[in-house]
Amino acid sequence: MMHLLRNARGMRVAIGAHDASVRAWWAPDRYGRLADVLGAAPPAAHAPVDWQCDPPDGGHLLLRLARDGLSVRLAYRLDDDGSLHLDCAAIADGVSRFALAAPLFNLQGRNAAVGDHVLRLAADHYGPWPGGGTGGAPLDVAGSAFDFRQPAPLASRLAWPALAHLPGFRHDFYWAGSGQLREAARVADPASGRVLRFSSTQDGCHLYSDARCFSLLAQDVQLQPGQAMRFTLAYRLGVQDIDAFDISEPISMTPNK
Repeated sequence: MMHLLRNARGMRVAIGAHDASVRAWWAPDRYGRLADVLGAAPPAAHAPVDWQCDPPDGGHLLLRLARDGLSVRLAYRLDDDGSLHLDCAAIADGVSRFALAAPLFNLQGRNAAVGDHVLRLAADHYGPWPGGGTGGAPLDVAGSAFDFRQPAPLASRLAWPALAHLPGFRHDFYWAGSGQLREAARVADPASGRVLRFSSTQDGCHLYSDARCFSLLAQDVQLQPGQAMRFTLAYRLGVQDIDAFDISEPISMTPNK
């Protein structure tokens, strides 16, 4: 079952009630043309299912989960400025771990390549590829292909020798500070003019990408007995001229293979 949220700008966001995932998001490009900017999202490793959903109220949707001593309350809100807020509160009776299913974006629309998408990510450390054999300690992004503090296209960074053997990004990124909702990343598509802004109260995120999509995921939640946790994420879709980005590397308009 799907629930549809709408705002005054004509945006529509479809939420899957079974796993609380964002299944579709229709958003305008620079010419006002609507397109679904989400692809099919694989389930997160620890994403729970069988959520209970209250009837949607305009741009609001409330979901609840209770299982194995874990209680989660997840509220979606679609604002008229193009922001989709996710407010999550969880408490556990025992040791628990879960993750939210992350939306996979393609700002140009489904079946296009995302190599020309330009990423700016305010992270000064990153975690190596899982199983990469380099240890688990976060590494400094300075001087590496993982330094997105100045905007750069995804494909240009994946062409660096250190990443040329990888199909995309599967890395954790970290920044200083948490608790306040702050913009951590911005992704722009030069073809459509769409821009995605990602904000979080956490101090890190996971970047996933392949040839056709990308995602910015919340960190997994790990709870000890009696521990409560709250966090907020926001994805904001809008339109911006690509010239407004101070891009550090050239954009190739050749589609990824």
